[in-house]
Amino acid sequence: MSPATLAGEPGARRVSPFLFLLVILSFFLAFAGVSCNTTATKSAIGSIDASQGVSAAQAAQVSACIDSLGGVNILTYSGWQLAFGKDPVIGSVPTACNQSNAAGADTSSANVGPQLLALLALVSIGLGLLLALAGVLGLLTARSRAMVTAIFGVGAGALLILDQVHVHDVLLAKISASEGSSVPGLDPASLFIVNAGSGLLVALVILGLIVLYNVSALIVVGAPAADAPPDSPEPPHPPSPPPQTP
Repeated sequence: MSPATLAGEPGARRVSPFLFLLVILSFFLAFAGVSCNTTATKSAIGSIDASQGVSAAQAAQVSACIDSLGGVNILTYSGWQLAFGKDPVIGSVPTACNQSNAAGADTSSANVGPQLLALLALVSIGLGLLLALAGVLGLLTARSRAMVTAIFGVGAGALLILDQVHVHDVLLAKISASEGSSVPGLDPASLFIVNAGSGLLVALVILGLIVLYNVSALIVVGAPAADAPPDSPEPPHPPSPPPQTP
């Protein structure tokens, strides 16, 4: 198989359905996570400890717990949980913190409900998969298949990015409005960080590959006339008969 065939229409036609399927499977991974802003949390707890007369041993234990939470997602939301409004999952709690009730904790209060952008992205990915399969079955021309596949790939990626921005704002607003967060002069949202999950990054990378693969297929295929068979060459003219002498 030549490089042009691999990077062109035949390769893109065979690989695109598989890549779309991988994107759908990536929705089972974490798309968003909530972690502790350790710097802001230690500063806030330090001021509270000073006013409440907390012992040095207790303060050291709390400080060790906060330090261990750096970069650890306390809550994780998969793509399916965001799209269909399911409860998030509690992340791995470090041993320096009290883990006795973490596994069975109720996370329904952190449910952000169905996210329309994530659902639309999933629909776009599903339609892209169907059209890619239609191309494999020969129901679409080469240019049409590559064009619509790239369009759905770009649309799904844009929707996922917009959904991440929206979920970031929704989660911080939910934290700010949560019960028991009325410490004077302290915004609870400043104690947490909402970050993109590994599943979202994997989905975006694969969607980028789908777009690049099919755009390159469009370039290799060339003009629409390239789909049509080349014109048959004209048959050579028969040689003229030699002039007859009288």
